[in-house]
Amino acid sequence: MATRRKHQPRSRRKSGRLFRVYIILSALIIVAAVVAGSVVFFKANRFEVTGNRRYTEEELLEVSGLEAGENLFRIPRREIARKMEESLPYLKRVNIRLLPPERVVIEVEETAPAGALISGSTIWYVDARGKLLEQVKENEGYPDITGLTLVEPAAGTEFVVAEEDSLKAKGLKGLLSALEAKEMLSQVQSIDFGASSSFLTMRYQDRLTVKMGLNDDFAYDLKMLAAVEEKYITENWSAGDTGTLDMTSRDDGQAVLSRD
Repeated sequence: MATRRKHQPRSRRKSGRLFRVYIILSALIIVAAVVAGSVVFFKANRFEVTGNRRYTEEELLEVSGLEAGENLFRIPRREIARKMEESLPYLKRVNIRLLPPERVVIEVEETAPAGALISGSTIWYVDARGKLLEQVKENEGYPDITGLTLVEPAAGTEFVVAEEDSLKAKGLKGLLSALEAKEMLSQVQSIDFGASSSFLTMRYQDRLTVKMGLNDDFAYDLKMLAAVEEKYITENWSAGDTGTLDMTSRDDGQAVLSRD
């Protein structure tokens, strides 16, 4: 016995298609309204700068290139942050926050000299990450760093040395970073790489010459230095005594301390 196919009425099929079209058009209208609203209402009109000490708010805003009336959501935050960090050497990090409907907050973190890198007749301030900050005529109280020759130095870039000195450069960055982390930079007078191709020499508290390997764990070395100072030098040396702490030949994990 043949079965009859049931056909959906044309009116119902037509109304279903119209309903889908209606949904799509409604979604497009909503999206268009949101986009139009963001263009009309979300405009950058209030700019704030936080964390700055060396650079003024006016300097930072000028370098950023931000202008009143820009669409808030079209601001290229990463591009602006990168440009600011490259243009202003003392900027360590820049973060740009957008706060609708009209606020833009520029959060900056500044860096500071960790040492004065002396290369030939030039002196460059360098931070703990190896970034060249500026060329100066005279070092004003930062550790002298000698024994390295810079290649095409430029403010705002990481310092570069000849290939044969790459291990020394790595050692300097590691030591400066460790000294900054332990807040010991103010107690260092100089760091020299000229005496050997395998170790560096650091003048500490203007009384102790410290020798460390270029590949050392500097955080560990500085911990040992602090322990030697506390347990031996403070208790057994007089105020005018000077000496050497040699960490370059410690097979048993011990450093050699000698008094001049």
